[in-house]
Amino acid sequence: MALGVERGALAGGVGLLAGAALLAGCTADADPQRTPEPQPTTTVSSASPTATERPEVEKPTRPEAMRRDDVAGAEAAAQYFLQLYPYVYATGDLAEWKQMSHPECGFCNGIAQKVADIHGEGGSASGGEMTIREISSKEQGALFRVDIVADEGPSIQTSSNGVVTNSPGGPSLLIFALAMNDGGGWVVRAVQVEEPGFNG
Repeated sequence: MALGVERGALAGGVGLLAGAALLAGCTADADPQRTPEPQPTTTVSSASPTATERPEVEKPTRPEAMRRDDVAGAEAAAQYFLQLYPYVYATGDLAEWKQMSHPECGFCNGIAQKVADIHGEGGSASGGEMTIREISSKEQGALFRVDIVADEGPSIQTSSNGVVTNSPGGPSLLIFALAMNDGGGWVVRAVQVEEPGFNG
C-alpha cells in the first residue's frame, strides 16, 4: 500500500483532464531525474499463519465543508478521500471509497481492486496513515484541481500464507481532479501521484 509505486502515471480521466489543461504535460517519463523510491521489502514468516482478529480502525469523519460546492468543498473532499486510503486497506470497507470514485478513475479503481484482493484472499494490511503538509486548489470549469503534499506512514501487508511486505512510506504529491455529481456530492475523477516539487 505504498503510494510511491503509483507515481508517474495519470490514473484515470486522461482525455477529460487533458482537455481542461489540469494536468498538462504529466506523463510517466515527464521527469527523467526522478529520485528512486524506497522499495517495499518482503519477508516470509516461519510460523504457520493463523487467523487473528483485526484491530479496530476508526473511520474518518466526513467534514462539514464537503457540503460546499466551491474550492473549499473540493479541498475538504480531497482530504477526506485521502484519509480513507489507509482505512480501506485496514478494514476492507470500500463503501465510501466507491461512492466517491468516478467509474473512470484509474487510481480509485486500482486501489479498490488491491484492497478487495487482499481481504478476499484472507490477508491484512495496517499502517500507512496520511499526514497532510500542504494543500492548494483552483477551479477550472466544471472541475476542481486540488494538490496535496502528504506524508504516508510505514505500512505492513500480510498475505494469507504469511508473506509480509513492509513499505517505508514517505512524502508524495497527489493531484486530484474532482467534480460535483447530480446529487450534490463530490466525485473523484482522477488522481495523479508525483514527487513533492513536481511542476505539472
